[in-house]
Amino acid sequence: MSPEKAMLDRADVAELERYRKDEAAGLLLHLPAPIGSPVWRIRDNPACHYGVRETEKFLFGKVVTPRRIAEQVPFSLDLLEAWGRTVFLTRGEAEKLLGKEGKEQ
Repeated sequence: MSPEKAMLDRADVAELERYRKDEAAGLLLHLPAPIGSPVWRIRDNPACHYGVRETEKFLFGKVVTPRRIAEQVPFSLDLLEAWGRTVFLTRGEAEKLLGKEGKEQ
């Protein structure tokens, strides 16, 4: 083994040991999804505004356009606070919450 390769291996081992110590100390943050990966966020439907709701009531007798929708967005640290409430890893999880909301209305 070359001396350069041995130095890299030692540096890698030292870095791994540092990560293990940091993890044991609770200093590492485990993210629910990789940064930039697609996740699903529930938000208000921009197509369901007052005029649309009133028109649908007149035409159909009820509002048929959903008030909230699930949209795919790239995961970022800004979404952590809403994780599990309005941000989900899969579309199915988001739509499950939307289904519950629809039944409650």
